[in-house]
Amino acid sequence: YNLQESAGFTLVEIIVAMGLFVIFILFIPYLTMRHYQAYNTQTAQLNVVSDARGTLDDIDSFVRQSNRVVSDYSTYTTGAQTLILQIQSIDSSDNLIAGTYDKVVFYLSGSDFFRQVFPDASSSRLAATKKLASNVTEIIFSYDNLDYLLVRQVTTTISVQENMGGYVRSAVLSSQTKLRNY
Repeated sequence: YNLQESAGFTLVEIIVAMGLFVIFILFIPYLTMRHYQAYNTQTAQLNVVSDARGTLDDIDSFVRQSNRVVSDYSTYTTGAQTLILQIQSIDSSDNLIAGTYDKVVFYLSGSDFFRQVFPDASSSRLAATKKLASNVTEIIFSYDNLDYLLVRQVTTTISVQENMGGYVRSAVLSSQTKLRNY
C-alpha cells in the first residue's frame, strides 16, 4: 500500500484559484463604475430639482411681498417669460416707505434665469442682479387676470434640465402664489 503526501497545491486547485481571482478582479472595477454612474445620476437629479425649487422659492417670496404686477419697466415687459413686480420700498431700518416702490424683474436669458432689483432712489434695498438657475429650458408665468393691475395670483412653471455623464435629468415644478393682501 503506497501513500503519497502532497507538499503543495494541485494543478486543478491553482487553476480554480486563479479563475476566481480573475473574476473577482474584473468584477470590482465593474461594480465601482456602476456605483459611480448611479451616484452621478442621483447627484444630477438632485441638482436639477434643487435649482428649480430654489428658483420657485425666490419667485414666491417676492410675489408675496409685491403690491402688484407691473406691465412694463425699463426695457422689460411682463409676459409669459418675464415677471415684473412692484414692491414697497424700505428704509434703513427695514420699515416700509409709504407711496414709494421698488421694481423686481424675473427673466430668462438663454438658459439662465435671473432676478434683477431696481430700487427707488429713497429705498435702502440694494440694486442687484442674481442668477437664480442655469439649464432652464422653459419658464412660464401665468396670471389670474389679463389686466396686470388686477392680478392677485401668479402661477410659475419652471423646467430645468441637466446632462450629466450622458444622462439627461430634468424637472418640471410649478407653484401658485398670491400677491400681498390677497
